[in-house]
Amino acid sequence: MKKKEIRPKHPSRKELQIQHLAVHSASRAPVVVHLSNGTRLQGIVLAADSYMVLLGRRLDDPQPTLVYKQAICLVTPLDTPVVGIDPAIAAEFVPIYMPRTRKRR
Repeated sequence: MKKKEIRPKHPSRKELQIQHLAVHSASRAPVVVHLSNGTRLQGIVLAADSYMVLLGRRLDDPQPTLVYKQAICLVTPLDTPVVGIDPAIAAEFVPIYMPRTRKRR
């Protein structure tokens, strides 16, 4: 009789995403949210749930921005530079890789 191999459970992408946003929300450190259309939003993660992230300029922001997680490509701390881009160009434009979608038949 063979013994069943027991593998350690790895967290899913969704769990990692929740942990990542929880760290940013708890630290209240400024972040840059890179969206899939090339837009970059700066602010503080005030709250996050399964579908949306609440991003404010300050902790007591009267009109925070609501961002759907589906539109987010990357969340980085504000002081972390984007690797491989000239800082002079990075202030104006950040190229974002957009994969081609497969054509349906």
